[in-house]
Amino acid sequence: MVKVLCALHNSLRDQFAVAFDTYLTILREVKTLVDQALGRDTPHWRMLHACPACNYKQPDEPPLYPARLDAFDGNNSLKRVDGSGHADERVFQSTYLIPAGEVDLFKDDDDAASSNNSTCTENWKVANTTSENSINVFDQTGVFVSACRHGIIQTLVELRRSGELAKYALATANKLIDVYGANGVTGYDIGCSFSKTIAASSVADKVKKANHRFVVNAFHRHAHNRRCQLQYHTLYQKGLGIEDLETCERVFAGSNAVAPLIRHVSYFHWLQFIDLQFDQWDLDRYQELSQFLYNNYKQALHVINELAPVVQELKQHLDLSDADFEQWNIEELQYLEALAAEPEYDPEKIAYVEALQSLAKAE
Repeated sequence: MVKVLCALHNSLRDQFAVAFDTYLTILREVKTLVDQALGRDTPHWRMLHACPACNYKQPDEPPLYPARLDAFDGNNSLKRVDGSGHADERVFQSTYLIPAGEVDLFKDDDDAASSNNSTCTENWKVANTTSENSINVFDQTGVFVSACRHGIIQTLVELRRSGELAKYALATANKLIDVYGANGVTGYDIGCSFSKTIAASSVADKVKKANHRFVVNAFHRHAHNRRCQLQYHTLYQKGLGIEDLETCERVFAGSNAVAPLIRHVSYFHWLQFIDLQFDQWDLDRYQELSQFLYNNYKQALHVINELAPVVQELKQHLDLSDADFEQWNIEELQYLEALAAEPEYDPEKIAYVEALQSLAKAE
């Protein structure tokens, strides 16, 4: 309706915009007063209470490992053209945003990241390259977010005139450890190389003391070699169950709809629209949380009931134990790490093995 009216009467556009800003300001002020009255204005209150499934513990509840599961990743869809709305000097306060000052504390650690390049990292760089033209045209070149395993957003960092630098991930990891404590696991599309980056960073001791680990999301494993998968893929991590940690991809699938609205707005409106999108996203995830947990529980039971008897039968038939499966992964990793170079292709050896297989079937 508003769009049609603005198309018919161009002068109404500014009036609607001012009225909408005023309406949102009133809502924020009311919410601030309510939060103060309820004691919800303490630092990191939203991060600590937004997801009850992650943060609320029962009396005498046995500790879990991992204690919590998160994911973080960058997205370059939510750009903003440099100089847009320059006359608007208002500052939007978002509880999602990690301030630029905190992020820049890790700017010197970008050098450590550049020294940890690998095949996996190069594959990721090719897929996530930010061109020089984008850096020159856009002031905000995207966002870097973190979310819990249930899809509720925890933090937001703005990418400023750059691609996905290490400082954005380091600042996010530092915030997660400060707020949530030890024994966490975070999924990241380059969790392998980022583990080395953070081990050489200024927060290396904090991460080691907190026993925080980084793994590769299930879908992104396809861009990683086998040696990397054996160490970082979610399939081989204890305690992850059926989690794929592709949470951020689902977040971005929703937030990409905001991109056309914020390309040419002021910085105030850019952050306001993103905050609105994330706040509504979190409300939707909270409303669906019980169904989400129920569906995951059903899926886990199905996997156990359908596959456990098959695996048990195989173990008895081949005289195997659970330790054998783990040992195979260890032996495979040791073999791959010992390889100085990839073996040359030998068609005669392959033909010989195939002939043996054919003979075994014939007998």
